[in-house]
Amino acid sequence: MSEATLDKPFNDFVTSVIPLYSGPQVTVRIGSTSREYKLSKALLCNQSPYFKATFEGNFQEGKEQSTTLKEEDGIVSIQSFELLVQWLYLGRVILGDSTPTDSITAIVEFVKIADMCGVTGMEGTMAEQIKTIILADPAHRYPLDSNTYCLNSNHIVSAAGLPDGHPVRKVLAAAVAGEFFRADNHKFSKEVKEVASFASDLLEAIRDTLKSHKIGSYSIYVKKKTIEKEVMQCCCGKKQVQSSSIVVGLRAVPAPITVLIT
Repeated sequence: MSEATLDKPFNDFVTSVIPLYSGPQVTVRIGSTSREYKLSKALLCNQSPYFKATFEGNFQEGKEQSTTLKEEDGIVSIQSFELLVQWLYLGRVILGDSTPTDSITAIVEFVKIADMCGVTGMEGTMAEQIKTIILADPAHRYPLDSNTYCLNSNHIVSAAGLPDGHPVRKVLAAAVAGEFFRADNHKFSKEVKEVASFASDLLEAIRDTLKSHKIGSYSIYVKKKTIEKEVMQCCCGKKQVQSSSIVVGLRAVPAPITVLIT
């Protein structure tokens, strides 16, 4: 449940929020596991278009008032669904004791399943939590990869499937931007080449970084440039795809570059 809902005045809370916790229940199962959850139908359907269509539609799930979510790596798991349930009921998630890397993995999975179910309101909060984890990591004392020490390829690739402009995508790109300037062969060089949406996010992060710097009385201007490329598709002829590049004015960048995550 969103924080805005939980913050309603007492009279509105009693009339509009309490009923969401009562009434008929539905059953949600996760994949082939034996784990099943009895949850408030009103609560799920009120906050999730996905569950509303599932339990109030004319499908078999609507008739049986039960559904099974197929396990999907990086999106649907027992962990991610239980985080979603905690958010729906409390308007917050508590990760518990885990490593910084595992905590970020849990957050990315959580926002992915939330996006799948159409549940909103946590995007900025989760991005800030990732930022806090990165800055609190004891490994942050190592300067060369201080903002990426607890990040891995799965974080980048999985988050790339989130909608454009998603705060979690932005904070991961911002974390990588500093290392991108410091090393030619940085930790996520492969992902920059292979994951188009991450490359685009990184360009945006770099642009924001460069726009904050000046050379004497001149400021650096940066503009994004879209390039269309033709790529071959087996048995399908040619397809037009877009990629992004960045154009920097004055042909100079001051050093050191401010790392956006700090």
